Amino acid sequence: MDNNITERGLELIIGHLQNRIKGISFTEEVSRSYFSVPPIYSMYDIQTLAEKIAAHMALVGYTPVIQLDNLPNNVAGQINLNDSRYVYIKLDKRRFECRDYAPVELVAVIAHEMSHKFLWIHGFKDTSRKIEYMTDACAVYAGFGDFLQEAAERTSRQYINGVEHVVVHRLGYLERWQILYLRNVFFNLCTPYDRFKRPKDANGKPIVTTEEETSYWERFAIMAAVVI
Repeated sequence: MDNNITERGLELIIGHLQNRIKGISFTEEVSRSYFSVPPIYSMYDIQTLAEKIAAHMALVGYTPVIQLDNLPNNVAGQINLNDSRYVYIKLDKRRFECRDYAPVELVAVIAHEMSHKFLWIHGFKDTSRKIEYMTDACAVYAGFGDFLQEAAERTSRQYINGVEHVVVHRLGYLERWQILYLRNVFFNLCTPYDRFKRPKDANGKPIVTTEEETSYWERFAIMAAVVI
C-alpha cells in the first residue's frame, strides 16, 4: 500500500469520479451492523454479503458470484471485468480456509471489487493499476469508508511455537489518512479540511499550537499536512 498521492491528487480523483457518475449520490455511510459478518462464516454468508453490497450500490440486475482461488501473494480479491450481468469475484482460498479474512476485510474487499464493476458500467474501462485508487475512492463514495479505513491497517496477535507475535495486516491502495480525507469530503463528517491548512515554517512543516490540537479532525488535518 505504497503511494504518493497528495491532497491535490485526491481532489482530482474526487472531481473525476463525481463528474462521471452525476446523478448517483449516496447520502450517508453504511452502518457496521447492516454489513456485519459472523466471526465464523460460510460461503453462503459471503455470497449474501456480496448481494447486499451490490444492492446498496444500485447495481440492479447484476449478480455477484463469489469464488475461491489461490490468488497471488498480497492479493485479497480479484474480479473478472466484462459486460456480463454476472460479476465473478475471487477471494484467496488460503486466506479463507485459514480464517485469515477479518469480517471488516471481507466487506472492504468485496466493496472494492464491486466498485470496479460500478466504474466499468459508468465508462471507466481502464484496467491499469492507477484505476485501483479511483476504485478505493468509489467504495468510499458508496459509503464503505469506515470498513476500508479500518482494513487499511489492522493488527492481530498470533502464537507461533508458543510465542506471541503482533502481526500488521494492510489492505487496499489508499492509506488511512487518505480514506478519512475522502470520507470527510463525501459525507461532510467534519469541518472541511481547507479551513485547517496551516502556515508552514522554513522547513515546510505546518506551524501548530497546543490550542489547535483540540479536536480529532484538527489532529488529522495536521497529520495529513505533514504527510503531504
